[in-house]
Amino acid sequence: MAKGTVVHAAEVKTLYVDETYSSKMLIDHTNSLTKNIQINMGIVAPGAKHADHNHKPEYDEVYLIQRGQAMVRLDGVEHNLEAGDVVFIPGGSMHAIANRSATEDLIIFTAWSRLPEPGANSVYDQRLKEWGKSFKTIDED
Repeated sequence: MAKGTVVHAAEVKTLYVDETYSSKMLIDHTNSLTKNIQINMGIVAPGAKHADHNHKPEYDEVYLIQRGQAMVRLDGVEHNLEAGDVVFIPGGSMHAIANRSATEDLIIFTAWSRLPEPGANSVYDQRLKEWGKSFKTIDED
């Protein structure tokens, strides 16, 4: 029988991408038996806006707004979101996110429908380059 995985976000090392965004890899193939899912917790700084970008067509993505107020632009259409709202981003779609609050972090969970290959996700690639792996706990330093 396959074993499940429990991850405590407070015990996961944060990757600081830049002054506007940081992330914690919560679930992927390095810390669970999954072969198809990647779940990340992203922290978007107050007032931060990220540029439109897209992924290859085979990489669907889901955003779940955990805390804060977001604006997500999906194929040119802007949507204001609150905690609990969910966005499905089909692979190949142009999308961007912004934190609408000037004072509070925006916390989002992102889920990918498959594990990224090199070049498919710049944050995932940065994690591999800096750490040599995608998942790391705070006790590993």
